[in-house]
Amino acid sequence: MRKPLYFLMACILILSGCGEAGVQSDVSKNIEIDPIQVNPEVPALLVGQRVPQTPPIDVNTGNIDIGGQDFNDYLEDATNFTINQITYSVENFPSGSEANLDVELDIQIQNQQRQDLLTSTVANAQNNTDDVMLYSSGTPGNVSAAAIGALEQALKNGDSFQLFMTIVGRDVLLQQQSVDFSFVFKFDVTARIELD
Repeated sequence: MRKPLYFLMACILILSGCGEAGVQSDVSKNIEIDPIQVNPEVPALLVGQRVPQTPPIDVNTGNIDIGGQDFNDYLEDATNFTINQITYSVENFPSGSEANLDVELDIQIQNQQRQDLLTSTVANAQNNTDDVMLYSSGTPGNVSAAAIGALEQALKNGDSFQLFMTIVGRDVLLQQQSVDFSFVFKFDVTARIELD
């Protein structure tokens, strides 16, 4: 008796997912973009001493093509994209050095004008080796909703984009005059696929 009931319920669920437009499905991926290299410096006389503030450092990614590289098989059938989360981590911050970082992050979609995405402080950058949440769709915080919407539309259109960062170090202690480390951003993206 239970087997026919389970079969009937499964058929109802499958048929309820089908309408005039067909079957809908969500495909999610957590996509890591290439690391962004950062190279703060202090004068030789200040190596090993705390510096209240460093000059701004401007860095950016090359063109990022999340839609094309990661959802290529689904782009034709995608009805929309949703950015669920954006996280970052700091890699290869030199041992014995310390810094708090004020970060302004902008986004530019193809040849459009740059938009503010978010402003954040990375406290104790040397300790941020695990993923830190910058944005979550459920709790967006100070992230620009317009920029997120533009990014989601760009993914749907298959457009590339770039990230631009301005970084100011505060309360910086470097054990050498110049150091190198990287920011690694990850985008958790869902594509809504509609199949006929």
